[in-house]
Amino acid sequence: MNSDADSSHPIEDAGRLVRGTPSARAAHAGVPAVRVRANHGTSDARIGVTFLIVFLVLMIGMLAAGAFYARNYDRQYRARVEQQLSAIADLKVSELVQWRRERLGDGTILFRNAAFSGMVRRFLENRHDIATQEDIRTWLNAIYASSHQYDQLRLLATDGTPLLAAATNQLPVSASVLQCIPEVLRSGQVTLVDFHRHSSDQKVYLTLMIPVLDEADAHRPLGVVTMRIDPQTYVYPYIQRWPTPSSSAETLLVRREGNEAVFLNELRFQTNAALNLRFPLDRLTMPGVRAALGENCFMEGLDYRGDAVLAAVRTIPGSPWALVARMDTAEAFGPLRRELWKIFGLTAALLFGMGSCAGLFWRHANIRQLKGRVEAADELRASETRYRRLFEAARDGILILDAKNGMVVDVNPFLVELLGVSREVFLGKKVWELGFFKDLVANEANFVELQQKGYVRYEDMAMEGYDGKRHEVEFVSNVYLADNLKVIQCNIRDISERKRMELVLLQANTELQQRNEELERFLYTASHDLKSPVVTVRTFLGYLEQDMAAGDAGKIAKDLHFIHTAADKMALLLDDVLEISRVGRVVNPPVQVTLRNLIDDALAAVAGRIAERGVTVQVNDDEVALHGDRIRLAEVFQNLLENACKFMGNQKTPRIEIGVEQREAESVFFVRDNGIGIDPRHQSKLFNLFEKLDPKVEGTGIGLALVKRIVELNRGRIWVESAGVGQGACFCFTLPGALGGGGGGG
Repeated sequence: MNSDADSSHPIEDAGRLVRGTPSARAAHAGVPAVRVRANHGTSDARIGVTFLIVFLVLMIGMLAAGAFYARNYDRQYRARVEQQLSAIADLKVSELVQWRRERLGDGTILFRNAAFSGMVRRFLENRHDIATQEDIRTWLNAIYASSHQYDQLRLLATDGTPLLAAATNQLPVSASVLQCIPEVLRSGQVTLVDFHRHSSDQKVYLTLMIPVLDEADAHRPLGVVTMRIDPQTYVYPYIQRWPTPSSSAETLLVRREGNEAVFLNELRFQTNAALNLRFPLDRLTMPGVRAALGENCFMEGLDYRGDAVLAAVRTIPGSPWALVARMDTAEAFGPLRRELWKIFGLTAALLFGMGSCAGLFWRHANIRQLKGRVEAADELRASETRYRRLFEAARDGILILDAKNGMVVDVNPFLVELLGVSREVFLGKKVWELGFFKDLVANEANFVELQQKGYVRYEDMAMEGYDGKRHEVEFVSNVYLADNLKVIQCNIRDISERKRMELVLLQANTELQQRNEELERFLYTASHDLKSPVVTVRTFLGYLEQDMAAGDAGKIAKDLHFIHTAADKMALLLDDVLEISRVGRVVNPPVQVTLRNLIDDALAAVAGRIAERGVTVQVNDDEVALHGDRIRLAEVFQNLLENACKFMGNQKTPRIEIGVEQREAESVFFVRDNGIGIDPRHQSKLFNLFEKLDPKVEGTGIGLALVKRIVELNRGRIWVESAGVGQGACFCFTLPGALGGGGGGG
C-alpha cells in the first residue's frame, strides 16, 4: 500500500475538480448542492492584513528555499568531488594491479622453461660454447625487443656474477638486486623487486627476477635472469597523468618502511622526492601516511607541503604500494563558492522584485476581488459540466460513495463495462456487499479504515469481474468535504498489461546481464591462455630465420619442433574455446530422458579409459526423469567420469560411484571416486576456464568449466567435496531446470 498523497495519478483529476466545486461534488454524490454566496462584508482592513501575512509567508518561504537549495547544492557538489577523486584513484589502482600482473606474466616465458634452462646448463658446463651463448642472447634479445617495459636483461650466476646480457645498457647490477638472489632461488618463484635506487646512476628502478632451475636435475638452481624496469617509461607517466585540467591535482604512490611513509614517485610540487621524501606514521592528517597505514577512505587533510587537500586513499592489492589521488581544497571548492554567491545574489534579487510587485498587487487587489467573484460563479457552472464529462468519459473506473455508510451513489460507465454488470448492481448497495474488491473492502471494518485515512492508494490489487476474469488494478480513494458532508471517490485503473510487460522486461534484463558477465570472463581467460603459444611461435620463428640463414639443419629441426608444438597447443585451445562458446548458443531439442540413460551414454563414451584403468563403476539408479538437451546433460557425467579416471593416482582398487540423493528437499547428483583427492586450497579454482592443478595430466583444463556452464544453464550449481589429498573426491551438482521440465540449456 502506498499512502503518498502527492503521487501523480491521471484519474485523480476528477477528484481535484470535485475538491474545488462543492455543488459538483454534492450533485454527483447524491447530497444537496449548496449555493455560492458572496461575502460583501469583507473590509479593506481585513484584506490588507491577509495580504501582509501572505507576503511575509512568501518571503520566509523564499529565504528558506534559497537556504535549502544552497545546502543541497553544497552537499551534492562535495559528493561529486569525492566521486571524481575516488573514480580516478580506483582506475589507477586497477591499472597498476594489471601492470604488475603483466610483468609477472612476462617472467613466465623463462620460468620453468626446459629449453632455456637446458641452454643455461650447457653454458655453465662449457662457458666457451659460443653457440650456446648466442642462443641465450637470442632469447634475451627477443624478450627485450617484444616489450618496451625493460631497459636491461641479464643472466646472473647464483652468486650474482654477471654471465650474459641483452644488447642494452650495462651498468653494474644494483646491490638491492644482488641481496634478493638467495631469497629468489630459495622460493623458486618469479619475484618483482620493489622500487630501489641504483648506486651508479642514482636512478630509481624496479627489477623482475626469474630463477633459472635445472628441470632435469630436481630443479637445481642455475642462475637468475634480471629484467630491469625504468619507472620513467610507464609507471611514473601514468601516475602523473590526470584526466582533466587541474592546477593542483596529482597522484602519489607510497609504501610503508618501518615507522615511516616513503614516497615512491616524483611529485608535482617537490623535486627528487622518490625514495627520499619520508614522513613519520603519526602524521595522521596526511593522506600519504593514511595510505601507508593501509586505509581505504576519502579524507580532508594536509599534504606534504602543509596545504589543505581532498584525497582518495587506496591500497593496491597484491603489492606493498598505496595510492593517493589528491587535489587542493581551494581548487576543488572554488566553483562551489562562486555558485553559492550566485544563489545568494539571485535570492536577494527575487526578494527585491517581490517587494516591488507588492505595491502593484495591493493597488489592484480590490479590482481582482470583485472580478473574481463574478468569474467564480461562471467557473462553478463550467466545472460542474467538466467534471460530469470527465466522469462519464474517463478510461478508469470511478465510484462515488457516501462517506458515512459506504453506500454507492454513482459509478461511471467504464467500471460498469470492465466488470460486465449493469449500473443498477452498484447503486444503493454498500461497497463491501459488491464482492468485487475482496482484498480491500471485504468488510465494514476495512471501510472504517478507508474513512479515517482520507487518502489511500493501493498497488498490485486483485479485482474479479462478473465473468470471473481477474484484473490487476491500482486503487486510489480520496475523502472530500462537500458542504460539511463527506463523500469518497474511488478511482480504479486496470494495470494487468503493464504488470505483464514489467515481468517480461525483468526475465530479459536479468538474462542479458548474466550473458554479458559470462562473455567478459570468457574473453579474458581465453586471451590470457593463448598468449603463451603465440610468444613461443614468434620467438622460434626468429630462431628459424637465423638457423636457415646459417644452414644448421639440427637447429632448424629443433625450431620447427617447438613451433609445431606451440601451434598444436594453440589449435587445441581454440577447439576448446569453440566448444565452450557453443554451450547455451547451439541447443539441441529438449527430450525426456532418465538418469540411467544419461549415465549409460557417458559410460559408453569413456569405456576405453575405464577399462584401461580397471575402474569399478557403481550406479545408484532410482529412475529419476529429466527433460532437456540429452547430449549436453550426458557431457556433464562424461567429463566428471574422465576427470575421476585421470586422478585415480596409484589406487589399487579404483572405484567410481554415480547417483542421486535427497539433501534438504533438493535432488543432488554426484560422481564420487576414491582417487587422489583435492587439496582444499585448490578447490575454488577447479571450475575456472583452462585451469589445471597438475600440468602433467593431459588435457587443457576445459572439462570442469564446460560442466559448470551446462549445470548453470539448467539453473543449477556445482561444487566439490573432498577431505584432502588421498581422500578421494565427490563432485555434486543440481539440475532444477531439467528436473522441473524447463528444458535446460545446451
